[in-house]
Amino acid sequence: MATIGGQPQVVTFALDDLLSRGIPITQLTLIHFASNEPRLQRAIQKVTAEFDGQRYKNRPIQLTRVPIDSQAGALDDIRDEADAHAAWEAINHLIIDLKEAQHTLHVCITGGRRMLCLMTMSAAMLHFGHQDVLWHMFTPGEWIEHSREGALMHLPTAEDTGFRL
Repeated sequence: MATIGGQPQVVTFALDDLLSRGIPITQLTLIHFASNEPRLQRAIQKVTAEFDGQRYKNRPIQLTRVPIDSQAGALDDIRDEADAHAAWEAINHLIIDLKEAQHTLHVCITGGRRMLCLMTMSAAMLHFGHQDVLWHMFTPGEWIEHSREGALMHLPTAEDTGFRL
């Protein structure tokens, strides 16, 4: 699972790093606001473009987009306490559903609005087992400008540069 905002590369950086560690990823669930905001839509499109059908870098990984919604409809941001509650409930139910389906969760909370990340962390901590992991992505300063807005979707590998996240 990963939260996403306007910086799509944090999702692929994290996914690449987890795969390089030998972590068996079979599904990527993107959590995002249900917004038509152009920057968010471009970010989602950039991540989606990294998948060839249900494959990522020639590995079978299912991409699932999960726009946050509430009983009142699509939630495009958190503006008040009711929006915050609806977002938390949506994320909480998503995590419950994934855990009931026996999934081991690796949750990256780096992308998207900080409030969305905090709510994801809060809900995850209620349902995590010992095998689940909460990740916060750190991008070294030298790569931030090169990758901003998805200009670079993958960091060079450790074999290429000796660099490791």
